[in-house]
Amino acid sequence: MSRTGWYMVCYDIGSPRRLGKVHRLMKKCGIAAQRSVFFIRADERSAIKLMDKLGRLMKVSEDDIRAYPVENPKKVWTTGGVLETFPLIMVQNTLRQSKTGSIKKTKKMPLWKRLFTF
Repeated sequence: MSRTGWYMVCYDIGSPRRLGKVHRLMKKCGIAAQRSVFFIRADERSAIKLMDKLGRLMKVSEDDIRAYPVENPKKVWTTGGVLETFPLIMVQNTLRQSKTGSIKKTKKMPLWKRLFTF
């Protein structure tokens, strides 16, 4: 049985060209926590396939790519509140009707909080 969960993928790429390719691939698969740190939700097989794709883009003697299974991105220790303020992409305002019948806008909720609130 394959473990489905969260993975933190971190990379350090020596060439700007390879860095761009790796970053574009990671933006399609995960949520950026920093420039070279992403969280992905996947099963083991999908995580291994992603690492294989990344491995084909990297140069082993100059680059480093790592994936760590994590229970939940909220449980990753940080300083500076980086994970508290992510992402920069916000969901659009939605309208809701109050008890008095007037229509009010709800607060914007970060995508980060929508994805990681259980």
